[in-house]
Amino acid sequence: MLWPANSPDLNPIEHMWDELCRRVQQHHPPPANLGQLLQWLQQEWNGVPIAFISNLIHSMRQRCVECLAHNGGHTRY
Repeated sequence: MLWPANSPDLNPIEHMWDELCRRVQQHHPPPANLGQLLQWLQQEWNGVPIAFISNLIHSMRQRCVECLAHNGGHTRY
């Protein structure tokens, strides 16, 4: 495997960023300025349920198993 250490499948923070992005995009209209965007990002970051974060952490073993099984290729994560 040439690239697994850099695989987004093995980096749960990528999934956290996706969740954060989805949450911020639900705000309408879009942020008027960078200050408002920062405020929304902080608000949504703090609002991500602990269960979501815990699931990301506890999924690491299975992520590694699947990454190995797919020779570092795409997994269901």
